[in-house]
Amino acid sequence: MQYALYVSPSASPRRLQLIITIVLFLFALAAGRPLAAQDDITTQNAASAFNGAYLTGPEANPLSFLNGAAWRTTGNPAPYDFHDFAPMTDLDQKLPRWIRLQAEERFRYEGYSNSNLKANVDDSYILSRFRFQVDLHTPSWFRVTAQVQDSRSGFQNPPIGPPNTVRWDLKKAYIEIGAPEKHWFSLRVGRQLINYNNTIIANSEWRNQARSYDAAVLNLNAKREHLGIFAASAVVPQAYGVSPHQEGNNIYGAYGRIDDVLGKNSNLEPFFLWRVQPAEVVEPAVAKTTGKENEKVLGVRFKAQSHAEFDYGGEVIIETGTVGPQSIRASASQVGAAYQFLHAVTKPRVFTQYDYATGNSNPAHNATHTTFDTIYPTAHDRLGISDLFGWQNIESVRAGVTIEPRRRLSFTVQGLDDWAADALDSIYNTSGGAIVTNKTDHGRHLGAEVDSYSWYEFNKHFNLGGGIAYFGGGQFLTNVTTSHSYTYYYFALNFKDNGRK
Repeated sequence: MQYALYVSPSASPRRLQLIITIVLFLFALAAGRPLAAQDDITTQNAASAFNGAYLTGPEANPLSFLNGAAWRTTGNPAPYDFHDFAPMTDLDQKLPRWIRLQAEERFRYEGYSNSNLKANVDDSYILSRFRFQVDLHTPSWFRVTAQVQDSRSGFQNPPIGPPNTVRWDLKKAYIEIGAPEKHWFSLRVGRQLINYNNTIIANSEWRNQARSYDAAVLNLNAKREHLGIFAASAVVPQAYGVSPHQEGNNIYGAYGRIDDVLGKNSNLEPFFLWRVQPAEVVEPAVAKTTGKENEKVLGVRFKAQSHAEFDYGGEVIIETGTVGPQSIRASASQVGAAYQFLHAVTKPRVFTQYDYATGNSNPAHNATHTTFDTIYPTAHDRLGISDLFGWQNIESVRAGVTIEPRRRLSFTVQGLDDWAADALDSIYNTSGGAIVTNKTDHGRHLGAEVDSYSWYEFNKHFNLGGGIAYFGGGQFLTNVTTSHSYTYYYFALNFKDNGRK
């Protein structure tokens, strides 16, 4: 049996109040037994390496706040260099137990040259993002959460708008029954974050606005088996007011996880996604013609940690269905490993990763759509911190090393070599837009990238970081771009206080 609830933005307060009351009553009946409130697993433990870390990139660095708070280092007994500053936690101690406050602020200065490989298209600007959250909850089983967000850019070249500038938006607004990390059953309905899998469905925290979903998420947990079932629509950011989602643009899914499949600290994650859109571009490399999309996605990911030093993982995804008049036949895969020398002075962590996503060998005449659809990924450092390319029509190899010269301070250097999977298809950005297309085969080599970045954790709630990326173009870009290089740099300050636990 299915239930659907739609509340018009113009609904009267009395009608809205009645609907909420009915929903809360039904949920209370459905809960069945008392449960305890806790953070949602859909926003944690979602990246490629075991226990929530990417094999590569800033998300692998526990100091970056990109995949939640710096929760991966809080268990470290080493002292911080600076006294902690946690105003929400302090205020929470003075409030009733059924109220919890959270706040975060992020400043980032970033710039680039030769945007989308176009000569002299340069910019640099400041980004700010403030979030304030209120949780109302019973001691054991029920929670209501609301979060507002104000994200803005300064000194940026016009046009000014999403995703950098989205003023006083409603980032979260949901009700929740249960605790997905602790109990067999939990249900969350409303505007929320979803991050079961960073590579294909996530909230992409690096973006100033980031991504949230209007969704219903059911989590079922046994001792070793976990299953998330969801129906969602991604919120479409707008510069002012409460951002809506697009009617008819929906994604449904079932995401599983089996723990300890090959010994302790190993996870197998099978998943199925179903995406429907009323008007999707059929072949971005050829024209902007749109058609209805009905896409099915079947995938499996494995990630493991073999003793404390070595972690590894891999993922395979297959896409079928239709888009406009074309059938869909696409796929993508990745594999990677990392080893950290924990007993060395700077604890060097070496890593390597291979990524592949199909393209289209003849997009103008092929009756089958074979370019992989990356759907709703985490954008930052999917293929280098320049974020120049998305996981579509691409083959990429990377290797790098992270060192920790001091406690809670890290430096990373990595290199990537990128190739087009098919020379006559387009190259795509992290949002799925076509950047450039070869009309004749000039080779598949896109170019190489070198990245360097660092993060430092002042205390439990505050950190800073900076990085620079340089990309130099190869054969593919020789005759189709006005610039064969791209540079990106940033400096970021992060504060996040999740309040009393």
